[in-house]
Amino acid sequence: MKAEFIGLYGGTFDPIHLGHLTAASDVQKSIDLDEVRMILSSIPPHRDQPVLSTKDRFSLLTMALKNEPKLCADSGEMEREGPSYMVDTLKGYRKEKPDCSLVLILGMEAFNGLMSWRCWEKLIDLAHIVVTDRAGFHNEMEKTLAGYFQPHLTKEKSQLKQLTHGKIYVQSVSPVAVSATDIRRRIANKEPVRHMLTNGCWEMMQENGFYTH
Repeated sequence: MKAEFIGLYGGTFDPIHLGHLTAASDVQKSIDLDEVRMILSSIPPHRDQPVLSTKDRFSLLTMALKNEPKLCADSGEMEREGPSYMVDTLKGYRKEKPDCSLVLILGMEAFNGLMSWRCWEKLIDLAHIVVTDRAGFHNEMEKTLAGYFQPHLTKEKSQLKQLTHGKIYVQSVSPVAVSATDIRRRIANKEPVRHMLTNGCWEMMQENGFYTH
């Protein structure tokens, strides 16, 4: 039986939007991942706490992925107590699937903030990292990080499938200039956001009055 090839895409998803979906889907198709697990960060340790509850954010995430057969909602971090540290999530996956090739998908902005993450140096020993660029965002790799990760950088995406962890690959994704912060601001100002969300998510947000209070 061939080893699994799984992408992991974490986020607060407050709310999940087309920028997230496009990045995850583009990476999945480009490197031919079996699936991408969208991991909801229940209690993010490195940023302000989300506006919506974990339950509501996960409902939106599940709704957004209804028609995405290669993307699935992952509740693993919701089931652990305390802050949601990615290193713990990766350790859990590695224990459960020792032969699996794991790919942690990060935007360049998140990647550049990696040194503030718990046990950040250990991430590369647990998974590959695919760094995506996003329209309208800073897409240069910080020099300090580039120096540390230089030995791990590869331009051969086939290595991600051949090895279980240890490589960093930079992947361009379709330009979708959308952010959750902008969506929340637009809703507060009664500006249109439907074009930034899946229809199901937009309808669920309308029905529940999410972000209007």
